[in-house]
Amino acid sequence: MRLATTVIVASVALAVIGEGEARACSCAWPQLGAGRLYLGADGSLPPGARGFAWAGAERLTGSSDRVSVVRVEGRRKVPVKHTIAEEQGIDLIVPAENFKPGQVYEVTVREGPLASDMRRARKDKDALPPAEATTTVTIAAAPLELTQATLRAGAPTEQSLSIAAPAICIEGITAAAVPLRVELPPEVEPLRGSLLFTTRVDGRPWAPRHSLCEPVEPGRAWTDEPGTDLVFTVCQRSPAAEQIARGQGATPPGLTPGLHRVEIEVATPDRRAVVTTPAIDVSLACPTAPTEVTPAAGSSTEPSASEPPAPASPREPPPVASRGCAVGEPGLAWLLVAAGLRRRRRASSPKHVEKDMSFSTCPSSSEPRQRRA
Repeated sequence: MRLATTVIVASVALAVIGEGEARACSCAWPQLGAGRLYLGADGSLPPGARGFAWAGAERLTGSSDRVSVVRVEGRRKVPVKHTIAEEQGIDLIVPAENFKPGQVYEVTVREGPLASDMRRARKDKDALPPAEATTTVTIAAAPLELTQATLRAGAPTEQSLSIAAPAICIEGITAAAVPLRVELPPEVEPLRGSLLFTTRVDGRPWAPRHSLCEPVEPGRAWTDEPGTDLVFTVCQRSPAAEQIARGQGATPPGLTPGLHRVEIEVATPDRRAVVTTPAIDVSLACPTAPTEVTPAAGSSTEPSASEPPAPASPREPPPVASRGCAVGEPGLAWLLVAAGLRRRRRASSPKHVEKDMSFSTCPSSSEPRQRRA
């Protein structure tokens, strides 16, 4: 009930705000902070990388002054010239020199002007992420050899999920879900965090998210770890949310029950190395409701002719409504009894009976309620 009320209130609020605000789903604040770099374990990058891959709310393109790069040589920090390039939704901070094994860099990125303006308007500044972040990057000793990857599916489970929904931002559902994970060769595994992963289901991109206000970074899924994902089919959702989605012309969330072909592409941010896992079949099905078991032939539970029939269960009186009185349809026996009582009482005290017959007394209330005609 609370979920349906939340859905209705959210939809009414969106109906009275502007179109641009509706598209933003009333997300009050943009992402604040300096974004992050795509790095392997311990901040590593392969020596053959084109540059430092970065993702954040406001693109770096045309804002190279938001970035500074230095090469660490003992106690010295040597400034490194750089440019900003774009590669399929990823910003690359490209240094003017090639990487060499063992080199150490410090990359500093500052948040964009929109985030800075919003930060000044916020009162909870202590709870906000830093406006500037410096990351230490170490160039790995060996080059990246990305030649193969495999996809593994976990056991299907029924779970509660929060998913992005049109007009209401977020919707809680019950789903049958299967977790996915890309298995990399041992020599590539330490660089998992520097790679981009793209899931395709039945040949189409698969990119759900938890909320319209929580964008997913390029090359990542709505699950936490790089190279993982979760496919699902909806088993139960709020009728109110479903009605709103139909009104918006939105397609149902998730996948249809049944068998699906799933594969994940693995690539370096500069796309110098790209592989795709062999496709696997994933089955999605919601739990079925328990069905009545039909007795086998010869095992009928009906009583034999020699056994007396079981007494019939007494019929319960009609329930009393929470408000007012609920009167059931009287059977013939009840009509005959009522008529007999009426004659007997009328013969003894007509005036008293006429007064009593104009009210019905509910068992849940001490006050008489007047019957409706």
